[in-house]
Amino acid sequence: MNEARTRQSNNSPPRTGLFRTLACRSNSRIGASGSRVGTLAALRWSASPLLLRAISFGWLAVWFAGLNLRPLGEPDEARYAEVAREMFASGNWLTPKLDGFNFFDKPALQYWASALFYSLFGVHEWSARLWVALTGLLAMLAVGWAGKRLYGARTGWVAAVVLGSTLLFVAGAHINTMDMGVAAFLTVAICLFLVAQFDPAAARQRQLLNLLGWTSVALAVLSKGLIGLVLPAITLAVFMLLEKDWSILRRMTMGWGLCVVLCICAPWFVAISLRHPDFFDYFFIKEHFSRFLTNAYDRDRQWWFFIPVVLLGLFPWAVFLPLSRSGWRNALESRSERFLLCWIVVVLVFFSASHSKLPFYILPIFPALAILIARRLSTLTIRALAWRFMGISALAVTLALIALALTISTRHLSQHIDMRPAQMWLMRGLGALAIVSAACAFLLTRRFSPATVVSLLGFTTLLVWQMLFANIVTIANNLSAAPVAQLMLPRMHANTEVFTVHAYLRGLPFYLQRVVTVADEDPDDLLAGVPSRPEGFVTNISAFEARWSSAPSAVAVVDPRLLSSFRADKLPMRIIGSTSSGVVIERPRDATTP
Repeated sequence: MNEARTRQSNNSPPRTGLFRTLACRSNSRIGASGSRVGTLAALRWSASPLLLRAISFGWLAVWFAGLNLRPLGEPDEARYAEVAREMFASGNWLTPKLDGFNFFDKPALQYWASALFYSLFGVHEWSARLWVALTGLLAMLAVGWAGKRLYGARTGWVAAVVLGSTLLFVAGAHINTMDMGVAAFLTVAICLFLVAQFDPAAARQRQLLNLLGWTSVALAVLSKGLIGLVLPAITLAVFMLLEKDWSILRRMTMGWGLCVVLCICAPWFVAISLRHPDFFDYFFIKEHFSRFLTNAYDRDRQWWFFIPVVLLGLFPWAVFLPLSRSGWRNALESRSERFLLCWIVVVLVFFSASHSKLPFYILPIFPALAILIARRLSTLTIRALAWRFMGISALAVTLALIALALTISTRHLSQHIDMRPAQMWLMRGLGALAIVSAACAFLLTRRFSPATVVSLLGFTTLLVWQMLFANIVTIANNLSAAPVAQLMLPRMHANTEVFTVHAYLRGLPFYLQRVVTVADEDPDDLLAGVPSRPEGFVTNISAFEARWSSAPSAVAVVDPRLLSSFRADKLPMRIIGSTSSGVVIERPRDATTP
């Protein structure tokens, strides 16, 4: 189908669409026969601009709420927050360091951004998470803009609402990892590409849109590495092969675009490679090819791992995915929609084939799914939409009962941690979603605006996720270095040496605002950097005991299983307290120094 005709059809008041038009205020009958349950085409988009603004401001308030209510989790949140803190504290913006050791796992963009936030707002948990929250919001704005340009204002609004309330996307935008940054910039790049290629009104702006898209690709590379370039390249190749259309390459400003990518990315990669000759092999070979091709990091899962992750992560909007072959066929009537599906399949297959799998890796497909779901909504009748909302209600009730019945445990939690408070909060939140979703179904049959109903469910869902994050502080403390730091800080002085003995915590330097010495442990993210700070690494217990006994002042968090051997060796120590991460000890000041 001709793309210009498709877009014109999508932007005009559809005969079977979800909403007649954004500005339409005329009264209309519901259904051709005048019945209250008819096609959504008979409904007007009656949400006032004031209501939409109120929803937007409320969304922003809830989106950024709670960034400081949880301590930084181990290991990822704490690791990336600390690398940025050391960059800010040292003034060395070239070489990422973790606990004083060179740390070459990821590029520097997120560290630069977080270090900038530290300089503006101070070193806090919320400022450490601010980058992921902002990039998540950027992805929402991108899908809203692209949806509006390609399919009309109603699709853009719904796409942004859907994306900003799905479980996995909200979690990714509030947990400090590298995955949201790369997902957001890939989203911006894909949205710019879609508009530049498939929106006839953008013909005069195509070169500018293309260059902005290439800039986003470069920022994706600086966020997490080569996948920022590889995933778009594979998707484009597959799409052109399936469509038998290679003319897209002539419309992508590829020459100048690659120059933009090189100009943005090359300076840092070249500079750090010249400063640290071991960077190239570690970053490009070990962190890219070894992670993808081998199970060196114990992150391999079954090939179908991401399928349940996507379906659960899309909650509550997964019920709007097409359930039949004809439904998918109808959803792919335009080339832009086929490109979105191609992107979803390529990313899903790519990460499913990898030997390194974590839930947040699949985040880049969620914006594309949000746009396709928003398009799907515009084809449903009132009755069908109401039934979908009832399906969400039933699914929420089912998940709430499962949350109540199951005993939750993970390998990261010690067995004495009580998970029941989190289970209860999750059950209450899902119960609230079930009630609101059922109410939305009822409101649809009472001629309420679909814009209002969809926004109500999206806002409630976001609020539930944020309330859940805010009320798992007890569990978060058990996964954080914060309680250990709270025990240590009153006992520390300027010359106090801090150790972790078989109990390394990446966030401990963040909360203590100083580096620590690692003893009797081989963390895989530190080993390559040990030569850059050899004095910060103690290889065994005997060496630690000697170092401890000679220190004028020292504190440590230790594996509790080591206490008996310390007592047997008559190590001078006093127990300060105990946490789920280990036992905190100090060297008594009156102990004799050998």
